[in-house]
Amino acid sequence: MEVISIFDAKNKFSKLISDIETRNTSYLICRNGKPVAEIFAHKAKNRLKGSPELHVGINGELFDDDMSGDFECLQ
Repeated sequence: MEVISIFDAKNKFSKLISDIETRNTSYLICRNGKPVAEIFAHKAKNRLKGSPELHVGINGELFDDDMSGDFECLQ
C-alpha cells in the first residue's frame, strides 16, 4: 500500500486508478499526515448464476391406495 497526500491524489487521480487496475496496488490517502481514505481494487462477489435445480425421481405409483372414496364430498 502506498501513502499519498490528498493534494497528490487529486492531481494524479487518473494515474492512481490506472495503477490500481494494472498493478493491483492500493493507496492510503492522508490529510496532514493522518489517514482519511483508502483506494483499492473492487473485488466482485462470486454469485451463483441462475438457481440450482433439484432433480427428483419417483419409482412406482404415486398413490398406492384407491382414493376415490376420499373425495365423495366433492362430487
